Amino acid sequence: MKRRVSASPSTLVATVVALAALAGFAGGCAAPTEPPTATSSPSATSPAAEVRVFFIPGGSDPCGTVAPVVRKVGRPVTPAIALRELLAGPTVEETAAGFTSLFGPPTADALLGVVVVDGIARVSFRDLRRIIPNASSSCGSAALLGALDATLAQLPGIRGARYSFGGDEAAFYEWLQMAPPD
Repeated sequence: MKRRVSASPSTLVATVVALAALAGFAGGCAAPTEPPTATSSPSATSPAAEVRVFFIPGGSDPCGTVAPVVRKVGRPVTPAIALRELLAGPTVEETAAGFTSLFGPPTADALLGVVVVDGIARVSFRDLRRIIPNASSSCGSAALLGALDATLAQLPGIRGARYSFGGDEAAFYEWLQMAPPD
């Protein structure tokens, strides 16, 4: 799939607004950077929609500091679509622009499911412990949760998230060396 990177002043304004809205959910983000826009081939039957996925921007503290990149998807954005875009990791163009992530090709198919109940996204992944071993450090867990939380927080009706490995929340949060959220 070929992707093109571009940005516009209106994208920067939307990014600033999105980052301000995300501050409470994701624990704050870095100073906004103008996000590149990656374009996938949209479906001929549905209009293209945009989704922001959050990666570690170049030159920033990698411990939870995230910034958005904008991707065009060929269907309405759902939590599953947003997470699949995130789990695929940065594109070649986004990497060239300085973005990094714990996510990439090995995690691209890691999403098992996501259900939103009363504003809380319950996200189930296949076991990521061997794929992302460094997420168990304090910096790694902050980067991982920062990207996941910020990507979900942009979506209407989501005010929080809980993560699991195949439905096992305790295993997910033990991996990150933290207690599951209340």
